[in-house]
Amino acid sequence: MATSSRPHTVSRPQNLWHTPGVPSFLEDLYRGTFRWDLIHPFPVQDGADQQAGDRVLAAFGALLRERVDPTEVDVSQRLPTGLLDALVAGGYTRLQADPELGGLGLSSMNTFRIVQAAASWSMPVAQLLSVQNTIGVGSYLPALPPGPLRDTISARVRGGVISGNADTEPAGAANRRRMTIATPIEGGAAYLLNGQKVFTGNGPVAGMVNVTATVQGPDRDRVRVFFVDTSSPGFSVSAHHEFMGLKGFPAGALTFDNVRVPAELVMVEEEHNRRLTPELSRLIIRGRVHTIAGPSLAFGKLCLHWSREFANRRQVDDRPLGSFEEIQRMVSATLSEVFALETLAQWCLLGEDARDGERAVNLRYEQVAAKNLSSMTCWRMVDRTMSLLGAEGYESAQSKARRGAQPLPVERAFREARGLRISGGVDFQIDNWTSQVGIFWCYYPEPENARAIESEQVDVSCLDDADLTEPNLDHLRFTAHQVKAFARTCLALARRHPDPQELFAQEHLLIQLNQVASELLLMSLVLARTSRYGRLGPDSTQELADLYCAAARRRIDDLWRRITVEQPGEHASASAAWLAGDRWAHLMSDVLTETPPTAS
Repeated sequence: MATSSRPHTVSRPQNLWHTPGVPSFLEDLYRGTFRWDLIHPFPVQDGADQQAGDRVLAAFGALLRERVDPTEVDVSQRLPTGLLDALVAGGYTRLQADPELGGLGLSSMNTFRIVQAAASWSMPVAQLLSVQNTIGVGSYLPALPPGPLRDTISARVRGGVISGNADTEPAGAANRRRMTIATPIEGGAAYLLNGQKVFTGNGPVAGMVNVTATVQGPDRDRVRVFFVDTSSPGFSVSAHHEFMGLKGFPAGALTFDNVRVPAELVMVEEEHNRRLTPELSRLIIRGRVHTIAGPSLAFGKLCLHWSREFANRRQVDDRPLGSFEEIQRMVSATLSEVFALETLAQWCLLGEDARDGERAVNLRYEQVAAKNLSSMTCWRMVDRTMSLLGAEGYESAQSKARRGAQPLPVERAFREARGLRISGGVDFQIDNWTSQVGIFWCYYPEPENARAIESEQVDVSCLDDADLTEPNLDHLRFTAHQVKAFARTCLALARRHPDPQELFAQEHLLIQLNQVASELLLMSLVLARTSRYGRLGPDSTQELADLYCAAARRRIDDLWRRITVEQPGEHASASAAWLAGDRWAHLMSDVLTETPPTAS
């Protein structure tokens, strides 16, 4: 790639993840600097905090087993009668809220553990709790100054309100503009909301929802967050959504028809030009770690359990299934990926619970990356486990129960895992968007460390204090070199395309670059955590780290091959011809393309 210099006149795109003066491991990785010192020694959960989580988990697990039949929820598509009241009474809808508001005062890590446990039993319950506790109205309290809005939200949280976040609209979540309009009335004392929202988690059962809407002004339009009481005239649930998975999860389409919202229930934030307000963006980024990574890890652990249970009871011609090489590879791959996802979750959340005096690290970049890393890894694990169990995996739990077989719900987990790749932003678009906003934010304008990026010298001082086996030291050395190679590629691309929009039009390239960075991130975290456990003793995870990093290196090598090899350019013309209906009509022969009728 060309490396000619370019003028420093390009404006930098807006990036809400960057915090001036606070280091970020992944942000520095994007810049070509491998900050091993930020992740090593790897953090661990405080013992007292873990015990507090253990106590809540014990009570919560008992409630799930007593009140929730996950197969019945999946079949009936309804949560059990009285479950919401029980969750409110137990404080599970206020996991992180202050005890004076009826909350449990849990840390971010323990909240994650609750969501993970719920997902391992019933995904609809997990999603309800995750939405409620991470992006519902109560989650805004830490950002609200003293005043009427804070007082109102505090009172509703204390009263046990169920809430949801209404942002996505029928036109699609990726659109910058919000078509729901808030019109000032009564001299600015209130607003009238008009519009529609879809895919609103908890919407059909919520007593209050936070709604994004556009306030039109003479100079510019502004997106604000409105806190809407669902008993307000003009509010209605216009449809209940039914998904491939999440059977029983209360999600719906909401209509706002001249819904009056007092001005004191509007959150006014700093000026911005993004489709999400800054605070909502921060909540969603952190919330996705719970909503996506929590269930992803839960399903991975279930896959480990199911794989062991199946392999230990099955034989092929009197030979134990677990003695076959390919089965061993499948089981060990899932084992290493569960360790990796657990590592990712701990890194993303333990820093949120850091105590005074501990080092401050910006985790926003990693929390963004966690969405795709966790959901895609989960998909590999569930798909692999489905293959391992064969027809028994594809068969529903209730069908297996009817014939007396072990009713492992692998088929249900498969449906739920596919949804995780869509929820919170479809996977490929998250990669594309992150590459633009996160990675190339570091290269427009040209970074001050451009000369260091171009240097052939690679800092491998991380090897000096890493307590790793030789194979894992080699993985660490590889990672440090790859971080520099990644930055060189990004710098060369930015120089080749002085106008960032020209580069951003190459979406497939950007997607693959972000995948490389994400793989390097998780390799780094796995090695840092493994180094903390050491090379010897019962807690050593050296084998798991080696397994995971070896597989990650193969994925990285494949990504680089696809990045560096020129791709055929016929995709645009072929796609345009097909979408226009001009060519290849014969490809649709012998199929019935009309939409089939559906039962009401």
